[in-house]
Amino acid sequence: MNNLESLAQKENNEEVFQYGMSSLHAWIRSMECLLHIAYRLDFKKWSCRGDDKEKMSLRKSAIQQAFKKECGLLIDVVKQGVGTTNDGNTARRFFRDAETTARITGIDKDLIERFHVILQTVASGESVDLSKFSEFCRDTAQLYVHLYPWYYMPSSIHKLLVHGSDIIKHFGAIPIGKLSEEAAEARNKDFRKYRESHSRKVSRTATNEDIIHNLLLSSDPKITSLRPRMVKQNIMVLSPKVKELLLIFPTESVL
Repeated sequence: MNNLESLAQKENNEEVFQYGMSSLHAWIRSMECLLHIAYRLDFKKWSCRGDDKEKMSLRKSAIQQAFKKECGLLIDVVKQGVGTTNDGNTARRFFRDAETTARITGIDKDLIERFHVILQTVASGESVDLSKFSEFCRDTAQLYVHLYPWYYMPSSIHKLLVHGSDIIKHFGAIPIGKLSEEAAEARNKDFRKYRESHSRKVSRTATNEDIIHNLLLSSDPKITSLRPRMVKQNIMVLSPKVKELLLIFPTESVL
């Protein structure tokens, strides 16, 4: 995965592009990748054996405590029966304050900021300038390999940095951010509203049919991309670097 020149010479199987790219998954996996590098900075090896295990455990504990104390974040903590505390909100806060994250983890600040720009671009729901985005991702991948050649690039990061622009191109005019599970999860309240106020109650079949029709009308990616923007609360302004990678430059976005 770290031999970028060799990978560039291989032909891509474009059939796999149809599976898309999960923006939420990209946030979480990018954070976990940088954390796993940070845990190993004392010995700089991908594999962890013998005394290195204890070093990694001590450094991991120190990083977790620092994030909890300074940022109020529970990083990489196992939750009984439900995985870990690593979720989308945690990952966004991890990348948002690049300076603090770099100081706590020891990871290069520029690399953290570059990941943040890429992840914001993918999740923005806007049309992406493929040539600029591809170049930015390629430079980020090269920086990653230059800084941490001893840690193999995970497949999820490889997919984002090396094939991200190809996947976005595969879906044409529909922004990749509007095809992710983040958009689907945001419709929970709409589902309840349509069921309670905009559906027939004569039968379960009629109720579900009306709900599906309303969801299709209000969530079609092509239609919503043409619809005037509604002002929303909890607005986060996109960074200037993100706007440079977009074809449309919105004044705000709900990321």
